[in-house]
Amino acid sequence: METRPGALKIYFLPFFSPGHLIPLVQLARLVAARGQHVTIVTTPSNAQLFDKNIDEDTASGHHIRVHIIKFPNTQLGLPEGIEHLSAATNNATAYKIHMAAHLIQPQVEALVKQSPPDVFIPDILFTWSKDFSSRLGIPRLVFNPISIFDVCMIDAIKKHPEAFASESGPYQIPDLPHPLTLPVKPSPGFAALTESLLDGEEDSHGVIVNSFADLDADYTQHYEKLTGRKVWHVGPSSLMVHKTVKTVNENRHDCLTWLDSKEEASVLYICFGSLTLISDEQLYQIATGLEASGHCFLWVVHRKNKDDNEGHSGKWLPEGFEEKITRENRGMLMKGWAPQPLILNHPAVGGFLTHCGWNAVAEAISSGVPMVTMPGFGDQYYNEKLITEVHGFGVEVGAAEWSISPYEGKKEVVSGERIEKAVKRLMDDGEEGKRIRSKAKEMQEKAWKAVQEGGSSHNSLTALIDHLKSLVPNPDHKGNGIHVNGNH
Repeated sequence: METRPGALKIYFLPFFSPGHLIPLVQLARLVAARGQHVTIVTTPSNAQLFDKNIDEDTASGHHIRVHIIKFPNTQLGLPEGIEHLSAATNNATAYKIHMAAHLIQPQVEALVKQSPPDVFIPDILFTWSKDFSSRLGIPRLVFNPISIFDVCMIDAIKKHPEAFASESGPYQIPDLPHPLTLPVKPSPGFAALTESLLDGEEDSHGVIVNSFADLDADYTQHYEKLTGRKVWHVGPSSLMVHKTVKTVNENRHDCLTWLDSKEEASVLYICFGSLTLISDEQLYQIATGLEASGHCFLWVVHRKNKDDNEGHSGKWLPEGFEEKITRENRGMLMKGWAPQPLILNHPAVGGFLTHCGWNAVAEAISSGVPMVTMPGFGDQYYNEKLITEVHGFGVEVGAAEWSISPYEGKKEVVSGERIEKAVKRLMDDGEEGKRIRSKAKEMQEKAWKAVQEGGSSHNSLTALIDHLKSLVPNPDHKGNGIHVNGNH
């Protein structure tokens, strides 16, 4: 492929989880579409999640490649092919996958020494990248897959332990642009993890986030004032990619045909992501709450680490539930993969019951769909507050047990009554629901404006590339002969 004069050679290193990998790969594709030379460094199974997209981009003339490194399965005692968190079903496996993020450092270092990049952009979870980049003299920016709002929450909680002195919540979080509360204390393990991530941002040339200026609102200025580091908003990355690179039309799924038969904004979509493990007791309560709400719904169910077969619903659904909703054409259950962006953009979908994972939140915002929030672990409680208290385009169910990971086994079971109440608040034709839907549409418009030419995220990506070029006045591409897998 022809080398473009002045193009930067940039290595991207995504973490082994869909919520981290997908937006960083999307960013890499966007940067390649702007004429830069991009290499995504990852392992075989993780590469399979996006290699078709890279082939399409290469065919379109973009200079983008994948460099395959070996996942340390043998060293960690993991079966071959278990390389990302969506394949984990317990804490032990998830811990080993996190350990792999440290064990791959020698392979990444060997690549960088053999063929040095101009810039290195790792996921924030690769905390070793701070000393690594400094030692090798390579400019580094970190990619943070969550919002700057979340980072500000983490910083405030770290600096004000006294805010959590009482045994029970709600807890007021000080020193933030908005008065915000949390229903429960962050788990000690999660607090320690997030503090280490803040340390990993130090000495970087800035932080890249999958968000946009209007969504992070006052928190961008707050963060930059606190840290002195620049924030680059390049999201929603899914919208940016779909505007910039070619996408393949997916085969029309049966669920979309089912949605075609429903009235506008009449269906609640339910999905808790690929990592969240929900107990049979909680699934049962979700089912009773959905049925009692009286609204149509499309429910994607992921069940892992269960003794019974996934197809056997006797333990986790009320008797006759599936037959009844099918007979009345009120609901649809899906077990496995679902075309979530297409579902959220369908006119029949009027709400989204979500775990508040950041990618899901960004997709809902991009689609103008208001949310019913039911967080369970990690940064999801922070995301809930951005949705419900800062911007007001969602309704809280009232989940109040915070885990560090989805595999811990939650003791709390949110009642069907609470779920029913929250769904009705959003989906009933009341003033509150109308106000929330209006705010969701307003934020959707802001998201779309951000990714248009001249919009805040479009301009931020331009400024980011210009900034990267300023770090490397005279890019040297003599070492462009990197080793890539056979497909790329």
